[in-house]
Amino acid sequence: MTDETMQKVQDAEEHQRSYQGIMTASAEIGVPLAMALTMFFTSLVMANGIFLSIFAGVFVYVFVHLVVKIFFSH
Repeated sequence: MTDETMQKVQDAEEHQRSYQGIMTASAEIGVPLAMALTMFFTSLVMANGIFLSIFAGVFVYVFVHLVVKIFFSH
């Protein structure tokens, strides 16, 4: 292989690692956090109280995080 071909292969591997890292972070942290915040503020707007809203947000975060981990484990 020439130096240019080897460099392209290394660049492709680096891009794939970056892509996997970004997708993992967004799926395992970003999506559950967005849904938990949505549930928290929805519960506040519905006048359920601060403690129930916090509980609902934490519950949704944990549940969605587990669902995403199970979905991406295959």
